[in-house]
Amino acid sequence: RALPASAISSPLAMTSTALPLLRSLLREARHINDYNFRSYAVRRVKAGFDKNRNLTGEEAAVAMRDGEEQLQVLKRQVVLGQLYPSSRSVME
Repeated sequence: RALPASAISSPLAMTSTALPLLRSLLREARHINDYNFRSYAVRRVKAGFDKNRNLTGEEAAVAMRDGEEQLQVLKRQVVLGQLYPSSRSVME
């Protein structure tokens, strides 16, 4: 699902392609069982998108590919967390 650099050259195209990725990352982050890891994942996703907000062209395409890789990592972490559940935190 990699996007060519030409598809991400304008801010409008960036938001239309990045928004589904942002939603997917946040959705997966909210499935993490442990409160601390879940909070860290949500913060990291938001900070990463805020940092890369103004990228265009090839830089934006690289950032999108990295985000898609991070989504796959996050999905694996959710599965591992479900296989080895921990006790509920006081914060929950």
